[in-house]
Amino acid sequence: MTAGPAWAGEDRSGTAVTGEMSPPPGTVHHASSPEHPLEEQLGNLLTDRERRLVADEQWLYLFAPRPRAGELPSHGWKLHISARPEDLSRVVDLIVPVLLRYVCDAKFARDAAVLGLMNSGALDAALVGKAVTVYPRPRDVTALGGELADLLAGWPGPRVLSDRQIRSDAPVYYRYGPFRATGTEDAALLMTGPDGTRFGGRAGTRYRQPPWTADPFRAAVTPSAGRPARLIGGRYRLTTGIARSPHGDVYRAVDTASGERVIVKQARAYVGEGPDGVDARGRLRHEHAVLRALAGVEGVPQVRDHLRHGDDEYLITTDCGPRDLRRDVLGHGPYGPAAEPAPAGSATANRREVAALARRLLSVLDAVHARGVVVGDLKPSNVVLGEDDTAYLVDFGVSALHGDRPAGATPGYSMPVYRAGEPSGPADDLYALGATLYFALTGMDPVVVDHDAAVNRDRTLACLAAVLPGASHRSARELVAGLLDADPVRRVDCARRWRGSPAPLATGRRLPSPPRVTRGLLDDLIAYTVTTCATAAAELPAGPQPPHGQLHFGLTLYDGAAGVGLELLHHLEHPGVPQAVADLAHRTARHPALPTLTAALHTGRTGVDLFLGAAAELTGTAEEFVPPSSLRPYDDTGDQIGGAAGAGSGLLALARRAYAAGRREEADARLAAAGECVRALLAMEGGRERPEPQRSAASSEAAFPFGFAHGRAGIVHFLHAYHCFTGDPAAGAAARSGLDELAFHTPRLLALAARPEAHRRYGSWCRGLAGIGTLLIEAGAHEGDPRLTDLGVRCAWACRDLAPRMSPVSQCCGLAGVGELLIDAEAATGDGQLHRAAEDVAGLILSRSGGTLRRPVFPDNTLAASGRGWATGSAGVLSFLRRLRDHGGPRLWTDGTPAPRNPSRGPEPQ
Repeated sequence: MTAGPAWAGEDRSGTAVTGEMSPPPGTVHHASSPEHPLEEQLGNLLTDRERRLVADEQWLYLFAPRPRAGELPSHGWKLHISARPEDLSRVVDLIVPVLLRYVCDAKFARDAAVLGLMNSGALDAALVGKAVTVYPRPRDVTALGGELADLLAGWPGPRVLSDRQIRSDAPVYYRYGPFRATGTEDAALLMTGPDGTRFGGRAGTRYRQPPWTADPFRAAVTPSAGRPARLIGGRYRLTTGIARSPHGDVYRAVDTASGERVIVKQARAYVGEGPDGVDARGRLRHEHAVLRALAGVEGVPQVRDHLRHGDDEYLITTDCGPRDLRRDVLGHGPYGPAAEPAPAGSATANRREVAALARRLLSVLDAVHARGVVVGDLKPSNVVLGEDDTAYLVDFGVSALHGDRPAGATPGYSMPVYRAGEPSGPADDLYALGATLYFALTGMDPVVVDHDAAVNRDRTLACLAAVLPGASHRSARELVAGLLDADPVRRVDCARRWRGSPAPLATGRRLPSPPRVTRGLLDDLIAYTVTTCATAAAELPAGPQPPHGQLHFGLTLYDGAAGVGLELLHHLEHPGVPQAVADLAHRTARHPALPTLTAALHTGRTGVDLFLGAAAELTGTAEEFVPPSSLRPYDDTGDQIGGAAGAGSGLLALARRAYAAGRREEADARLAAAGECVRALLAMEGGRERPEPQRSAASSEAAFPFGFAHGRAGIVHFLHAYHCFTGDPAAGAAARSGLDELAFHTPRLLALAARPEAHRRYGSWCRGLAGIGTLLIEAGAHEGDPRLTDLGVRCAWACRDLAPRMSPVSQCCGLAGVGELLIDAEAATGDGQLHRAAEDVAGLILSRSGGTLRRPVFPDNTLAASGRGWATGSAGVLSFLRRLRDHGGPRLWTDGTPAPRNPSRGPEPQ
């Protein structure tokens, strides 16, 4: 978190807010009609022009004439034009004739509805305001930007947070960034300067500029060390940033007139405009009115000021405390259930017991409801804890005041009972309180993936039962279940019972718990998930994608065709799967984005090659896979996802397969390329910084340097595999040193992971013990080293203990990765308890999912939508379920395929 003053932008004088602001001059209300959408409008403007127009669901792309488009760089200064949705059509009319006089590409928001969603901040804070993006030649940036700024002077639009503004009265912005993406994730957006310097190109919520560039619109200014701090409204000095949002940031500040510590809440102009034209500023005014109605209520902020500062508005309130409940739980661990809590205010009450928290929040809610206010957005981040851990409610932007409430709700908290256009009642806040207490007890948000709120509620309670099993915790589970009841009358009754000082008696109602995964259920799960993955394969990879801003090509092992296809190759006995895989391979091999991928395993071409080669061998198709003559290099991290370790692992698997099939020339070339990866990694070793010991369990950062996806375990895994296959002594020595290093650090990581405040990421494959344990078990078996095997099995049990508090079901960061390690540990030890633990993890996955137990909807890592890929979607869960059924079998990412049918095995190098 960066301190607030650096976020605030231009310094402007503050003026008192007396009512609604008038629209700025130049506003024109001219939206596209359904009969004449923006695509048709652009087409008409391009008549007789040598320009190409391509559309997808979000953007309209305008391409410069070929071959002149070759004059555009792969990265450089780009321009963004901000607009309100109702102005989009008119803005396009104005700027397109200007763009046609330059050699440039551009993209436009698909229509006013798409722009409204972008400007809401719901998709990505960095998208707000980017109605039009222009990609000019370097020599045209200043002239084109200046011309557009002159043309649009006076026009309104949301601020583009990632950019600088060319002039303060025009919605034209600029930043240096990539012109075309070349793969997936952040590695696709890395830019390389003339001196080889790498710079990440992903847009954020602040301006960033590579060191090799000079701002084309302003001279470099060296800030003075003695520059005075800027004041909001001439009075409030910002000290620290609390939260960043596209709608506006929240700061801590000091009132220079009184010396009081206050909270400054910003509302940005034109962001999140609704159909009624109300933007973030209108919701801030509503919050001001709500807090005035709550004046004097203990447990909520008190208003100190409300002012305009430039185009934005600011609400100044008292500071209730240093942290919120979300950060407190993630930093200090969950609250205790406390079956027999002492009354609120008792000297023996533990303020980190959920009963004390519940009674405090009920007391505040009672006082708020008595003033005619329904909070409407009660959730962990809106519960602030004072210095003595006393809880306060904050953020009343969508609260109902005597029935008047702006639209807005939070999935899992207020959304299950909130209905737009219907009156809110106090019982709605009780539901949100139950969800908030669930988070306090588990550190997880409620399940939200199903369209049926009742299913989500039951799965949420099953997750709670996994964290707090047994009769001793029934009281806390009944508290949450009662507040989450679908019937508002029963919610009110639950609150009444918990307001009293004695512990409420058990109601005897049956509470949900995680399902037990039997062999029959497992078979049904696998069959259904195979079908859903085969259906998803028909939609992968996505069709030809324009180059600007498209990160997800649908191709890779991590989240696209290669990962889905590789897993489906293990299920060719299912009807329709062979043809689905063959069709997927055919489309993948001809995808126009394929040549743009790097050599990476998970996010690049090597993982795709594993799929294409295996599909040709195992499906018997006529599709001939021809390896590329050369590949773009992987990134310089060295890791498994996008770096040399992953590329080398994939190349080694490809070489092994080619040797087995008798394709000696191809195999030798693949093995030589893997050797280059080894040499690159060994060259990195000399300059590598050894991680400093970390003592905090709350952040899980202690495990990050050692994880599989991005740390030592993945690198050592490849070096060890290469040494085992070739006998290379340098790789063997480096692998042995890496294993010793991991063996030294793992006991400390296990101790941290066992602490109550341990972050759930300690259990992950990508950065935690699930990936470390994978390597230790495999290396221990190969080396005959029981010390390594024992450490790996201890990692498996530690991950099992963390699993009930892990929200994602995925391979990369979640439960499927834990389950895979438990299966590895069972295979290494023969311990049936490890298999039963893996079955429990499968039950937890079902508890996190939507649908029915036999036809589940597995959430991706957003937890709110289903995913189709391997690392974060259903294909990865299927990999775990397959290996659970088979008590082992190949890991997808080690080789990627089952053994070829009737292979003609050739000699393998030693």
